[in-house]
Amino acid sequence: MRNIGPTSSRELREIGIESRDQLVETGIAEVTRRLLFRFGSEKNISLNYLYALEGAIQDRDWRDITPARKPELKALLDALRSELADKRD
Repeated sequence: MRNIGPTSSRELREIGIESRDQLVETGIAEVTRRLLFRFGSEKNISLNYLYALEGAIQDRDWRDITPARKPELKALLDALRSELADKRD
C-alpha cells in the first residue's frame, strides 16, 4: 500500500488489514481504533500515521492530504484516544 512501510504493514496485518481494499472497507476510524487498542500501550500512534493511512485510502502521497482534512484527522485521533482512555479507567 502506498505510504505504508514494513512496520506499519506488520501492525496492520496484526489487526486484520492485509490490503488497501480492506483498509478502505474498514475505514480510517475503525482502523485507528484497532491500532490504538492493540498498540496504544506499546507505541504512540501518531497523527502522521493517520496521514499515511488516509493517503493509502485515497491512493495518494500522505503529504497531499488537504489542509481541511488534517484537522478532521487530528480530531478523530484525539476522540479515539479519549475513548480508549475512558475504557481503561
